[in-house]
Amino acid sequence: MPTRRDILCKGGVLLGFPALAGRFSQSHAGQPQAAAGAGAALQNTTAPVNALADDLLAHLKQTSTYVQLKSGMRVTDLDDLSFDAARREAAFNREMLARVDRILQSRLSHDQWLLAKILRQRFVSRARAEDDYWFEFLVTPYSGGTTMSGIHQLLASLPLRTMEDLDNYVHLLEIYVHRIDEIGAKLRAQAARGIRLPKPAIGGALATLKGLKASAAAMLVVNATRLEGLPSGKASAFSRAVDGLITGEIARGYEGVSELIDSAYQSAAPEGVGLSQYPGGEECYARLITAYTGLMLTPQQIHARGLAAVQELEQRMQAIRAKLGFRGTREEFHDLLRKDPRFLAKTPQEVEERYLGHLRRVEPHIPRYFSALPKAPYGVKRLDPGAEAGMTYGYYQAPTPLQPTGYYRYNASDLANRSLVSAAHLIYHELVPGHHFHVALEAENTQVHPVRQFLSSGAFNEGWAEYAANLAIEMGALDDPYDRYGHLLMQGFIGARLVVDTGMNCFGWPLGKAREYLKDHSFESDTQIASESLRYSTDIPAQALSYRLGYEKFAELRELAQRTLGARFDIRAFHAAIVGHGAMPMDVLDEHIRRFVSQGA
Repeated sequence: MPTRRDILCKGGVLLGFPALAGRFSQSHAGQPQAAAGAGAALQNTTAPVNALADDLLAHLKQTSTYVQLKSGMRVTDLDDLSFDAARREAAFNREMLARVDRILQSRLSHDQWLLAKILRQRFVSRARAEDDYWFEFLVTPYSGGTTMSGIHQLLASLPLRTMEDLDNYVHLLEIYVHRIDEIGAKLRAQAARGIRLPKPAIGGALATLKGLKASAAAMLVVNATRLEGLPSGKASAFSRAVDGLITGEIARGYEGVSELIDSAYQSAAPEGVGLSQYPGGEECYARLITAYTGLMLTPQQIHARGLAAVQELEQRMQAIRAKLGFRGTREEFHDLLRKDPRFLAKTPQEVEERYLGHLRRVEPHIPRYFSALPKAPYGVKRLDPGAEAGMTYGYYQAPTPLQPTGYYRYNASDLANRSLVSAAHLIYHELVPGHHFHVALEAENTQVHPVRQFLSSGAFNEGWAEYAANLAIEMGALDDPYDRYGHLLMQGFIGARLVVDTGMNCFGWPLGKAREYLKDHSFESDTQIASESLRYSTDIPAQALSYRLGYEKFAELRELAQRTLGARFDIRAFHAAIVGHGAMPMDVLDEHIRRFVSQGA
């Protein structure tokens, strides 16, 4: 299943622009160069880069259930959550890092340089896996909840047509029991090192464990329709074995992990939040910033960017309120939006129809902005209800051979307090032209090394999705002032994340200060602010930085291309250059697009 860094997905490849692809194969200043006529030398340098990618792909197919699933392989294991697995992962990536650094000293074509740099970022981000292991809590909603819910979705989708399928299903359930045990073992080992969940996060962790236990009971039981065509005696024996594991070892496993968070644990838990309170936590946070963004920024620089973004966006929202003729305060306007029945759904079906309506509005404009579209269909589907309690929104679920549709898995809990004023922004971010475009295109491309579809870059993924949502303004899909306001609310929210994420994880902000800042500078409800602030400080620190920092880089590169190319600027070619080469660290993307501009598009 995807790790916390892989939850929000990957990117695409250069399709539909063969002439442009040829330009990207030429040498360029600042990178290893190849003179004209040196084709043989370039061919010789292709082998080591591709061999490195081959070795990484083989490693992923051995260790990642997510990669096995997306590769169409038979899944016979589940991700190892133990410290030994983290130690092996770190050793592998340190060895690979040494290899790629030797290769980067060679003369490489642009495509090979690009692949080598992307691989290097991946190796760097996992080279300290055994150190970073201790700072991730596998009982929190995103780290633990998403991981285990992913297993539920996998098992619920596996074909059960043969006796081998039945045996493998039981085998995977038995491994699932071991993974629950590993969660408990990690929680004990973290406590022994003085690393405990902060007190404010304990309630959410216990709710997550309770929800996962209930979800397992609901989703892992095999109904009779999945066993049609099998001998009735064999099917009955299989069902009894499955039911016994679910009601027995799996249920007891979750109860056992919950019992570890007892009164003694809670009494010793820290009141404060954020990584910097733990020994080595500040260094871990710095590594996470680089891993998620691919940018060499300090927490101080990021904090300042967030403050500036929030101020600018609030001025734009004030202009819309004035245009609408509203004379009250910002808070009064937001209270009206929260209560306005236009933005509240009564059922999950109404939520889905709202999202689909926004998609229908943007779809006619897509061909003017994109030259290549993914073949995979897309849609919306509710989250596993057992995982909804600790999540503010939802996430994009990429297509796989077993489930070929890309879905936005939305949160349908507490609908009476879940305003849909930002629904347009959200669905453009998650599906079209956001995550689905670059994730599905990358998976479908056969012109680049297949490992690329599994190499996530947080700031690319989330930055592209934010840029794509903003693109809807140009397309005319956000002409309604309330939709535009909802868009600015979301942009303001991701700007505020820069402030509070760094505040809690580096500058010692207490949770109350972060929540007060979010309340003053976002539209989120108290419930959502409670879950979001814990997400940044105790669940997936630094991940939320990816959205605004990535968006700013995409906007910067778009402005550079338009300013430099003038009348020669082609939006479809620019998007092909951006999405076409797939997800990559922001520093690599910067050099890649500057080359695109220098070649005159």
